[in-house]
Amino acid sequence: MDRLFCRKNAFFIASFVILFKIFLSASIELHPDEAYYWLWSQHLALGYFDHSPMVAWFIKATTLFFNSEAAVRFSSIITTIILSFLIWNLAKKLFNETIAAASVIVLNTLPEMMTASIVITPDTPLFLFFSLSVYYLWRLIESDQTKYWYITGLFFGLALLSKYTAVLFGLSLFVYMIADKKWYWFKNKHFYLMFIVSFIVFLPVIIWNLQHEWMSFTFQFHHGLTSNKIHFDYIFDYLGSQCLAVGPVIFISGIVAAIGYFCSKNSKKIFIASFSVPIIMFFLFTALKRNPGANWPAFAYFAFSIMCSAHLLENKSKIKRKILVYGTVFNFIISFLLGLHVKYAIVPLRLFSRHAAVADATNWFYGWRDLGDNLVKRNIKYVIADTQQWGGAMAYYTKNKLQVLTGPVPVNQFKYWTIPDDLAYSKIAVVNVDKDMEDDFSKIKNADIIMVSRNRIPIRQYAVVESNGYEMKK
Repeated sequence: MDRLFCRKNAFFIASFVILFKIFLSASIELHPDEAYYWLWSQHLALGYFDHSPMVAWFIKATTLFFNSEAAVRFSSIITTIILSFLIWNLAKKLFNETIAAASVIVLNTLPEMMTASIVITPDTPLFLFFSLSVYYLWRLIESDQTKYWYITGLFFGLALLSKYTAVLFGLSLFVYMIADKKWYWFKNKHFYLMFIVSFIVFLPVIIWNLQHEWMSFTFQFHHGLTSNKIHFDYIFDYLGSQCLAVGPVIFISGIVAAIGYFCSKNSKKIFIASFSVPIIMFFLFTALKRNPGANWPAFAYFAFSIMCSAHLLENKSKIKRKILVYGTVFNFIISFLLGLHVKYAIVPLRLFSRHAAVADATNWFYGWRDLGDNLVKRNIKYVIADTQQWGGAMAYYTKNKLQVLTGPVPVNQFKYWTIPDDLAYSKIAVVNVDKDMEDDFSKIKNADIIMVSRNRIPIRQYAVVESNGYEMKK
């Protein structure tokens, strides 16, 4: 079995995954969320209504010369490469080369990583910088060199500039300090200076929020934890989503490993468990209030992959090794098929039901280019979209030839961009998006109906209504 988990095979599988992700990145349309973040990159700022700014900075860096879908997503490819080298080095330092190879393979074959992460979102830089924070914290622990306090603080700050949930690094650090009895760090001035470095790096977001009535912080707080109801069913939804995102065998094995690792007196095991499981458990707690997205704890699976690999390989149990092999192979097959389905719709959902075919989440990668081409051909100057995501997709696929705004929807980033002075008397088109094929657009007066089909099944429709001028409601 050691022959399977070796440097050569880890390199081969990681390389295959990267090439597969490049193929998918270049051959499918942007998801509306990606297009929205691309639109951010056209309006660079210190912060944004929804999130920290790093994703916009990443996209701007990779689209300086080319603006294709592959260019927009290119930082996700770079992140995959860096994470592969990073997890190899950390797992090798913590355990051995066999576990390091297994960790590279496990991480790259997670459905969350192999296929879903081609989509460029704030999770991309978060995953990268959180993992770098974990890596350099261990370098600090093993070497006791002062410089690693500050390097860790730098990457923690960059993680916060990526997504606010990076603050859970602090939770993981606190859990580790308790479990491994590192209370003496509280007496170390560099411990506090590390967080000061992180705060300084995070200052752009503080400044933006100060200038915008703390809107981003307020939005995210209400978005995450302020529901008055308790939803126990969300807990099962969340756990199910994690089994799908990570693979059921790997997820369950990792949770079992964490129980043993926290009970051990091994500092390495406690460390790797502390920077994975507390994050997963935190979102399990939030599931009592609202249903967390399957991607929310994604950054926990860097350390989780090492923990699972070590647990199933370290004592040379043949049964555990088979579990790791079968779990990894299962993940690879599922991830590969999912990627092919995104591109070619190989799963014949229409044979089960029309509703299943319409509800297919991979449909979001289709139909936006046709809409953009249709809008560009019209004699209009502005487009009014239903939501910020739809607006982002329309902006990208009209290549900014038309200015896109959002109509009377909840406050979003569009509200912070300039409303043109001539909007009230210019030619415009209002676009309504029916994502479930349930609206009766025939009732909309003077609407031009555009239908999107996939495998001969209508999956989405747009109602485009042209008019002279639009009054933007405050």
